[in-house]
Amino acid sequence: MLALILLFTHLAWGADGWWLESAGSPDRAVAAAVESAAIKDGYTARVVKRFRLGEGWLHVALVEGFADEAGASAAGARLRKETGATLNVVAAPAKGKAVKGEPVAAPAAKPAPPSAASTLARCLEAHGGAAGGAAALARSPAVHFKFVREFEVDGKKVRVAHEYWRNATSRRLEVRGGGFGTDSVLVATADGAWMSAAGEVEARDIGVLISQADAFSPEVVLGPALDVPTLFGGPEPGTLMLLEGAESGVRVGRGEDPVGTGFAFADVDAANGLLQRVRYVTDAGPVSYSYGQWRAAREGLVVPGSVRVERADQRSEAIAVEALELLSAAPAGTFAQP
Repeated sequence: MLALILLFTHLAWGADGWWLESAGSPDRAVAAAVESAAIKDGYTARVVKRFRLGEGWLHVALVEGFADEAGASAAGARLRKETGATLNVVAAPAKGKAVKGEPVAAPAAKPAPPSAASTLARCLEAHGGAAGGAAALARSPAVHFKFVREFEVDGKKVRVAHEYWRNATSRRLEVRGGGFGTDSVLVATADGAWMSAAGEVEARDIGVLISQADAFSPEVVLGPALDVPTLFGGPEPGTLMLLEGAESGVRVGRGEDPVGTGFAFADVDAANGLLQRVRYVTDAGPVSYSYGQWRAAREGLVVPGSVRVERADQRSEAIAVEALELLSAAPAGTFAQP
């Protein structure tokens, strides 16, 4: 059995306190308009990308640095009037001591029987709410993600190691197949993009290479675990209900195979509110994520150490997370041309 180790070190965050987020859009220009207006008004703002299952990458404008909710709300109203965009006010989680690889402790059990609403609320809280998961990653100046995937090819088990780095404008992805395929390194910066494989270095299109690298970002690889607010906040969230069939925990959702695409159900640990399994229906059929070995990066941000993904075409893979770091900056030379 693989030793699954989850390390969280060198944590660094964007501005504490309150901030604004625009709705996600596939068109970067929509978020960029909010960014431009905010900077013109003297605020700190930037555009980040968020991955949402079933929708792909969306662009979100972040306007940061507000000391209280009133200041953030006033700025949001002003920017809404200037750009027509709706901005949500978000609060950073309470500061807590960062922990490194510590298991998530289960709080005292609540005596009240679970309901769909209470299960959803507890799960959202356990995963950091609107400020946790993908929102926390988006606000980090640099992200480092290291993991191993195991899957079968022609009946043979394959183990492939990945190491992903990003900051606002640069990407690096290193893939080591241990004898399967060709090891490669992808690097993209504002100055160009390159792929190194089999001793050869080739120039690549920057946009294409960033898209290829981002397919192995934590938001994509870990799936719904990092975007619980979106998972439960889809069309008609009030119609979600308790369901039968959970092997453990509490199952809540729309049904095993609901009409149309989107969230089907989630099994939630009754003790700590964390996701155990999520079923999501895409255009290509259902996909199931099973999560385990949750660890806390800091208060309000938890990440699974093990993930199993099963798809409609019978393909499956096991993922072991070795490191996820939120940094103030990547080490010098990380994005150097190979």
